[in-house]
Amino acid sequence: MVRNSKPVRILRSLQFYFLTLSVYFSTAALIVLYVIVVFPLLLWDKAIVYRVTNRLLFASFKFSALFLNYAWRVVILNDFPKDRKQRGRVIMFNHLSASDPFLVAALGVREPIICTYKDAVHKLPTSKLILRLTGHLAIHFKYDKANDKKIPLKESVISVMEKCKWSVDKGLNIGVYPEGRRSRDGKLGEFKDGFFRFAVENDVEILPCALSNSDRLWPLDSKVLVGEGVAYVNIGKPIKPQGKTIEELKAETRSAIYELMKQCPSFKPETQTVTGLSDEK
Repeated sequence: MVRNSKPVRILRSLQFYFLTLSVYFSTAALIVLYVIVVFPLLLWDKAIVYRVTNRLLFASFKFSALFLNYAWRVVILNDFPKDRKQRGRVIMFNHLSASDPFLVAALGVREPIICTYKDAVHKLPTSKLILRLTGHLAIHFKYDKANDKKIPLKESVISVMEKCKWSVDKGLNIGVYPEGRRSRDGKLGEFKDGFFRFAVENDVEILPCALSNSDRLWPLDSKVLVGEGVAYVNIGKPIKPQGKTIEELKAETRSAIYELMKQCPSFKPETQTVTGLSDEK
C-alpha cells in the first residue's frame, strides 16, 4: 500500500489514538492518585505539585505520540537557555497544526510549561480535571450572535492573566500561541496583543520558539486522520520587555520566531516567506 493512501492513514490514525488515549488515561489515574497523596501540599503551595503533575502529563504525550508512534518524530534544534531564572518566561510558539501541543510536550518534560487553552477542550473526557490538576489555564468563550463567532469572556481573560502572573512568579513558564489560531497557509500570522501587554506590564521575558513541519504530522485539512514526518522545534534567545512598547515587543518577537523558522531544515521559502518581516524591529 502507498504510504499516504487512505487505508494507511486510517491504520496510522487508529494506532495514534489507541496509543495516545491508553497512555493518557493511565497517566490521568496516576496524576489523580499523586494529588490525593500530596493533597496537603497542594493546599500549601500548588506550584510544587504542578511541577510534578505538569511534567507527568507532558511525558505521557511525548511517550505516546513521539516515542511509541512510528510515524512522528521531533528534532529539537536548540535547548532552553542555561540561565536559571527565579521567575518563569512566556514561551511563544507559531501555530501550524493540531500536532503542535505534542511538540510543546517535548519541551514540557524539560521545563514546566503552563499552557492557556480554549474551554472547548473540556468536551474530552476527564480533560477539565486533569488540565486543572496540572496547572493549565482555560479561557472560556461565549457565542456572539451579532458577529456569528465565539468571543472570550472578559472575566475569564482577567482571571487567566492573574493566574499567569502567579505562575511566572513561582518560576513556571507560560506557553502561548500569539497568532491565536492555526496558520491557514503555513506563513507566520499577525500576533495578538494580549501576552505582550502582560509581558510589558509585569516585566516578564519572552522566549521565542519556532515549530516547523508539524503540519506534516497532522495536516490542517484533516480533522481526524494524522500524517507522518519529522517536525522541528527551534528555541531562541530570551527577549527582555524593559523599555519597549507593546508594538515594539510584538514586532521583535515575531521577527525572532520568523528567523527561527527559517533556520529549520523544513522551512519552505516558496510558501512560508513573509516579505519584509525580518526588517521589523
